[in-house]
Amino acid sequence: MSVLGILLHFGRAVIQAHNNAKVRNLMDVAPPETSRNRARRVSPDASEKEPGAIHPGGR
Repeated sequence: MSVLGILLHFGRAVIQAHNNAKVRNLMDVAPPETSRNRARRVSPDASEKEPGAIHPGGR
């Protein structure tokens, strides 16, 4: 294999590793709506008419 072929192969491997790392990092982060829901408190006597009320058991 020529030097140019080795460099092309190495360049492709670096790009692929970089793309894999980006995907891995995106998968490790929780979506923003998940973190927002975690901050809310569950009220056992919450009315269904209250906006944003979270009920145990959910729907």
